[in-house]
Amino acid sequence: MTMATSSGSAGAGPSPAIAAAPPLPQGRVAFDQLVDSTIARPARYLGNERGVLPRNWEEAKARWCLTYPDLYEVGASNLGHIILYSILNAIPGQLCDRAYLPAPDLAERLRQQGQPLFAVESRRALAAFDILGFSLSYELGATNILEMLDLAGLPLRAAERGDLPLDDPAAPPLIFAGGPTATSNPEPFAAFFDFFALGDGEELLAEIGLVVAEAKAAGLSRSALLADLAHVPGVYVPALYAPGPDGVTLQRLRPELPARVLRRVATPMPHYAMGLVPHIETVHDRLTIEIRRGCTRGCRFCQPGMLTRPARDVEPEAVIEAVEEGMARTGYSDFSLLSLSCSDYLALPAVGVELRNRLSEHNVSLTLPSQRVDRFDQNIAHILGGTRKAGLTFAPEAGTQRLRDIVNKGLTDAELLRGIRTAMENGYRKVKLYFMIGLPGETDADVVGIADTCRALQQQCRDLGRLELNLTISNFTPKPHTPFQWHSVSTAEFRRRQELLRRELRTLKGIKSNVTDPRLSAMEDFIGRGDRRLAPVLEAAWRAGAGMDAWFETIDRTHAAWTGAIEAEGLGGRYRALEMGDWAATGALSNADLEAFCAQPLPWDHLDSGVDKRWLAEDLQRALAAVVVPDCSFEGCSSCGVCGPEFGHNVVVTPPPIPPAQPPRSPASERTQRLRFSFSKRGSLALLSHLDLARLLERALRRSQLPVSFSGGFHPLPRLQFALALPLGVEAEGEWLDLEFAQACPPEEVRARLQAQLPHGFSLHSVQEVPLAGPALSQQLAEAHWSLQLIPEAAAATGPVNAPSHADWHRAIEQLLQATSLPWHDSDKKGRPRERDCRPCLIALELVAPPLCADGPLPAAATGAAQGATSMTLRLQARIDAQGRSIRPDQVRQWLVEGLGQPLRLGHCRRERLILAPPA
Repeated sequence: MTMATSSGSAGAGPSPAIAAAPPLPQGRVAFDQLVDSTIARPARYLGNERGVLPRNWEEAKARWCLTYPDLYEVGASNLGHIILYSILNAIPGQLCDRAYLPAPDLAERLRQQGQPLFAVESRRALAAFDILGFSLSYELGATNILEMLDLAGLPLRAAERGDLPLDDPAAPPLIFAGGPTATSNPEPFAAFFDFFALGDGEELLAEIGLVVAEAKAAGLSRSALLADLAHVPGVYVPALYAPGPDGVTLQRLRPELPARVLRRVATPMPHYAMGLVPHIETVHDRLTIEIRRGCTRGCRFCQPGMLTRPARDVEPEAVIEAVEEGMARTGYSDFSLLSLSCSDYLALPAVGVELRNRLSEHNVSLTLPSQRVDRFDQNIAHILGGTRKAGLTFAPEAGTQRLRDIVNKGLTDAELLRGIRTAMENGYRKVKLYFMIGLPGETDADVVGIADTCRALQQQCRDLGRLELNLTISNFTPKPHTPFQWHSVSTAEFRRRQELLRRELRTLKGIKSNVTDPRLSAMEDFIGRGDRRLAPVLEAAWRAGAGMDAWFETIDRTHAAWTGAIEAEGLGGRYRALEMGDWAATGALSNADLEAFCAQPLPWDHLDSGVDKRWLAEDLQRALAAVVVPDCSFEGCSSCGVCGPEFGHNVVVTPPPIPPAQPPRSPASERTQRLRFSFSKRGSLALLSHLDLARLLERALRRSQLPVSFSGGFHPLPRLQFALALPLGVEAEGEWLDLEFAQACPPEEVRARLQAQLPHGFSLHSVQEVPLAGPALSQQLAEAHWSLQLIPEAAAATGPVNAPSHADWHRAIEQLLQATSLPWHDSDKKGRPRERDCRPCLIALELVAPPLCADGPLPAAATGAAQGATSMTLRLQARIDAQGRSIRPDQVRQWLVEGLGQPLRLGHCRRERLILAPPA
């Protein structure tokens, strides 16, 4: 598995930090001061996912932190991230934790408090680890990495990290990157990393860990350790290579080093994909199992297809076992089979049908992220979906047959039509299509051909119903290690052709389209095919606030920050030349001139991807002649240079026979028994939202294999009801939930089986059977009892002397109790203003914490209070009306702010219990 991929996220650049907070034991941060309910989605940072096991920090010989440069929701659902984490933690003597790019609110708080970025499980500063591994899968994602290094308090550049041995407490960790962009062309980023891991990481990272452990034990200096690592195949240490006389070619500085650094290739390990189950919703919220690694289709624009050769199929039985075990261990309701082209896994129909048969009673669905439309048939259509049908996505890439031949797509108009008709025959009415503009050899007729293709598909499928198409039109960006790496594109021409396509699409109905800003594409190209001179540009752009998310929020300002950084480094002329590229430059050269042009040195020539550079140049000539090269996994060898002892050969599994498909079965919906549970939610689980808590419980039910009753409809869900949703950040002691079952079960057995699947902090205290025909749980609510801590903001800022006195608190509380109305103004879900009188819901409100003296301030609270502040604990008793409305702690806080004339903030809150009305 190549080091995990990233789509990029917030990187706002550094801001001044206050004095550093005092260090905590063993490098831990003051987590409770950083992460609370005032932080957006605080559960991102808890590190308490299912699958996390205790790690012995003291006994670990090498301590890793896999640091994903994007938000948790992206990183925690990335398959490579999960697999490498699981493998490293399975190796004796190795410890692996994780860190993610914090959202802007936490990044700001880290800087304000002078605390460093931390790993989520151990809550230790990143500087406490031996090795930090970043995913580098997108050219512009490097700014996120700089943001994380700055937040961690680590030197940005490798040259600034000294030469202390790793076992010295003052030594910074080794910092490396892996992933597609690191493997393709690490040179623009070389100044920031001690080394790069090229290619698949499953075996490579284990070897790196052993070298680091031995070096620590021997007390080797940083430079000596890096010299040892440079001998590990797949490890590239930039400091040991330097530009040669031509200023481009990288040459080794020591004769014993390899002249070209080898990309590593590993066999997929699907059973490591089920190591973690997040408690919050992630981008890919499902079990993902890899079925095939590598692609030999030979699409000439596709860098992953060139950098992941040879193709390696996973044995069908291993896929089936991994999915079956993974669904049982995780409790997911969906699973995905992953490959660059799932349809090229010839065993897919047999594996899919077998999985559908085995999981037919479990209410699960299958998705395939990547399919070739020419192989989409009735067998694949049958296995997709389940109880829910996901959308379909195909990638014709070009609008004409001629251009598809140039890029070696291997797709005809007839095959495209047949695949779309098959989809519609199986109930799909919306299909997503990917196209590119700016491909070599493209003319205006090819651009218009995209609209013509969509029009023809709609017309020729009209007998099957209305076909709606969602088009994504991306700009072709030349990538290293592909036949089109020598191509040139033009920003102005991109804009013209985008407008040409928009005009053509306006005449069509049932079609939506989105395009990429050409400025973003130009910057990707400039960085992706750049060299070491770009390091100051990356750093300056990050310092100017040009993080990844900024491209999508304020692209004008972000583009200006990047171009300003480029101009400041004297590279403006080079960038403008790239933006004004000549689309027809390579096509106009003679064969001899083209051969000489392609022989020029490139910044990535010292990296051995396995694909011969001469073969890429020859394939460019074949592209200009529109010659199609067949897929070498299924036809003759194309002589690209990969197959051999270093990289292996294509492994194509003979497909087993497709088993008879069993008829689909809806999940059990009989309502035989209703059980009512009392439960508590304590500790860090208080930072889980209500929706996340419900998702957590649903997955626990699946793992328990209890005969739960499901609702009907398009998306069946367990018949589960919570009495009343809890606000974020609130603990609870006496809560209620109802579950219905399709078969009668002993209540205590149900409680025990379900409790075994729940995380620490979620406790089921009791269970009782209640009548199925009785009122819903929400209709039986009578009262809510709370304890809440309120902290005066003024006291936190200026000291206890200005805190309200005990008498002040009593007067403000008495005013509330004596009020004839307590109006509350807010807005509904549509933003319309509304007002409600909350006084009928207020039963009692009283002080709990005793004062130090009659008129003096109360002592500082043990939890949640700022240093020097005083706090007050109150007990609230509130009525719940027929609509489920009551009084919340934040409303009490606001009313007391008005009564005391002083700002207050909520500290620790707990709903002590919910009172149910006796049955009528």
